Amino acid sequence: MINTQKSSNISHKEWRKLRKKLRRKRIRQKISQSRDNAAAEAEELRLLDPDYVAYLREKELLEFELLQQQEERRRYENALWMDREKEAQADFAETRRKMEVEQQEEKEKRERIRKEFEEMERKARDAKAEKERLMEEFRKKQQERERMFAEYLVGIDDHLPTLCESVHSRPGGNACVFFKKVGACRYGARCSSDHATPGLSELLLLPNFFAHPALDHQQHPEYGLDSSIEFDDDELYRCYKEFFFDIIEEFESFGKIAGIFVTRNYEPHLRGNVYVQYAKLRDAAKSYHRMKGRFYASKQLRVEFRSPITWTAAVCGKLNETIYANMLYE
Repeated sequence: MINTQKSSNISHKEWRKLRKKLRRKRIRQKISQSRDNAAAEAEELRLLDPDYVAYLREKELLEFELLQQQEERRRYENALWMDREKEAQADFAETRRKMEVEQQEEKEKRERIRKEFEEMERKARDAKAEKERLMEEFRKKQQERERMFAEYLVGIDDHLPTLCESVHSRPGGNACVFFKKVGACRYGARCSSDHATPGLSELLLLPNFFAHPALDHQQHPEYGLDSSIEFDDDELYRCYKEFFFDIIEEFESFGKIAGIFVTRNYEPHLRGNVYVQYAKLRDAAKSYHRMKGRFYASKQLRVEFRSPITWTAAVCGKLNETIYANMLYE
């Protein structure tokens, strides 16, 4: 309680103000106490009234029912929330499972791609190693063959059966009729049949050795297919004779020649092919060794061995389709 005695520390005006404030407070407290006492008395009187008591009981019952309804609604909403939570958890688990499956599939895919790439690299390395091995074997075989061929050229016949073995383009395949007939095929290495080339033979083939405009049957941009019409057979034969006497001395220097055949076919695989038939096998080998890779008329020569050819069966159409140089040589 605040001391209402006048203090020397405050003025008279402030002291009067404080005293009035305390008096008003005591008045309010008395009024509040009186009101509370009156309300308590009135409540006691109302409690004596059966209707009021019934009203209070009914009010408590309604409040209790309301609380029960609220509790029921809370439980219902909580159950709904739990159901939604379970569904959300299930959806999340399913989504996570799908993501894990996708990640696993992606991982397996990357692993499969990696293994396939490694397998491809391994196969490429193996193929490269196999190719190098085959190339090395081929090089060694070539060196061995060149050694045996050189020994054969100086008169050693120990390796003759090995040198005469044929090389097959497609081992086990059917023999190419055209290659067997004339020693040349329009399809070349693309032919599906087998081309058997002898390792050593008396017959040499120089593909496209003899060249002349009359044999060039390609379409000219200005003259069409008539670009070679100005060259008749006499002109072709005269040029051939010059060509024959130009080469016969060189080929004859290696040994006796049984015949020289030159084709005048327009097809690229037969055009100007020169076949040189030697009487002896060793002479053909010497000619092959010396003429292979040489140049004639600014053109490098290709020389290949061929199996003996039956020319009467090889000539197609009229006889003049093939020039028989051996007739002229004799």
